[in-house]
Amino acid sequence: MHCTSYIKLIGFLLFFCVLNISCSDSKQEESKVQLSDPSFTFHQDVNKLYFSINAPSFYKNQKLDSVVVNWYSVSNQNNPDIIFLNDDGIRGDIIMDDEIYGRKIINDELNLINPLISDTGLVFMEYHAMFGDEKMSLKDSIVIGNIIPVIESVTVPDTIIRPSDATVSLHLIKASANDADGKETIKWVGFTSFHVEGDSLMNNGNFIYLYDDGSDTIRYLPNITSGDSIRGDGIFSFRIPVYGTGFTQPGFQTKAGTFNWRFICQDIENEYSKVVEHEIVIQ
Repeated sequence: MHCTSYIKLIGFLLFFCVLNISCSDSKQEESKVQLSDPSFTFHQDVNKLYFSINAPSFYKNQKLDSVVVNWYSVSNQNNPDIIFLNDDGIRGDIIMDDEIYGRKIINDELNLINPLISDTGLVFMEYHAMFGDEKMSLKDSIVIGNIIPVIESVTVPDTIIRPSDATVSLHLIKASANDADGKETIKWVGFTSFHVEGDSLMNNGNFIYLYDDGSDTIRYLPNITSGDSIRGDGIFSFRIPVYGTGFTQPGFQTKAGTFNWRFICQDIENEYSKVVEHEIVIQ
């Protein structure tokens, strides 16, 4: 082989190797550009869902257009909510322009097709980043822990008038409680009573408990039951005794005034619900 031809061959091989190395390096660098660090949190205290993902600014020489999460909730067969994430430091995103795209959204039927209500198990989501005509995706799932119980409603009169003699009137108080793990996991429902004018807690600050017992148990003598209608239906009840003004003994007197009743429940995991308050006037 002539020397000139040999040199040309060597040059071609070197160029081919450099080209291969460059392509290989380019592919390796490109493979490093991806969605990463997905995060999901259920903020039960404020009933909001939080999503975040780390997304690059460019991919295949195209600028990032948008980042969304498809939220399937407890089944990946659901028609997903499409939630746009942002890196503007608003609506739940923590730091602006840190390439972490986040969003907090209220967990209810007004904001979501798939609100998280009845499950504490596996939830599913899929993140998508759009770069012009290119798309980068990442599927994710996570097992969430115990969901706190909730007081759904209370049935309490706004005003109670004490009897004008030495008799006792009974007033039925109800609270509807629920737990994502099942109503049977609710340990107790109760409320405290704060006397506004007296700036003090009634009943020595102890809870007044409500019962979901179907009135099968005598709660105080001689034969007074809770007044609950159906056992196990999640509606907890108790008949509050209100003593008439004709009683003179200190243990048989009901104070008049404005009271703030604060309802709460606890589940078997020792998690507490949010407090539901009701103001009542006793005359």
